[in-house]
Amino acid sequence: MKKIVSLSILLSAFIFCYGQTKPVGEVPVDLEQFNFATKISTLFPEKYHSKTYDNAYEIPVDENGMVMIQLDTTLISEGGRKAIGLEYRQLNWNSVTPLALFEKHIFQKINIATTLDGKIKAFAALADDMTQTDQTSLLKMLKKKYGTPKKMKNNWDEKLTILEWTKQDRIIRYVGKYDDERQGTMTIVVDQNKGTISEGEKEPHFKAYLFLINPKLKNEVFGKLRTGDFVYLEEKK
Repeated sequence: MKKIVSLSILLSAFIFCYGQTKPVGEVPVDLEQFNFATKISTLFPEKYHSKTYDNAYEIPVDENGMVMIQLDTTLISEGGRKAIGLEYRQLNWNSVTPLALFEKHIFQKINIATTLDGKIKAFAALADDMTQTDQTSLLKMLKKKYGTPKKMKNNWDEKLTILEWTKQDRIIRYVGKYDDERQGTMTIVVDQNKGTISEGEKEPHFKAYLFLINPKLKNEVFGKLRTGDFVYLEEKK
């Protein structure tokens, strides 16, 4: 029994030190245990590189499904346009396929920001199509694990509140949002039996954005990432 326990401890230590060892799509990213030492090439290996599109990855998530990750450059306008990093943005997702998990809570969409040399500086995860009960449960779990958060207003939408927890190895930010689907949203219904595609009814729901920030690289994140889901990350000064 002691040998088995020791082996488990060593395995846990290996995962903690070296981060996730399987690509996105093969297993959901464990947000609770995520390690910033994880290599971006582990999450998005060359085998996922699109043969059709430049700067894109096509990730199989089930027998027929696929999500696309677009690779773009993070630019800032300080003394002219300057590249400070890379962003891996997920372009499509569905309500049932988990790309990341935090305990039992499913996140269907991810965005990752790295330095130019590939160090992960921020991880964004979206839990879509949530009920109010789902969102309350997630928030309760975060408070139980990390304690009472600091509260800030979102710079992009002052109606939204950012909750922040600061730990030694990570900064966690959370934003909950109600989506009434009135503007900018189209629900698509695909009937494979009939071979038809139609517009479905809008279904108001809740969304949760969870951000993990590398504290060693926070100066390259706060005030610098303003695209994609990262617009929910920045607080109002």
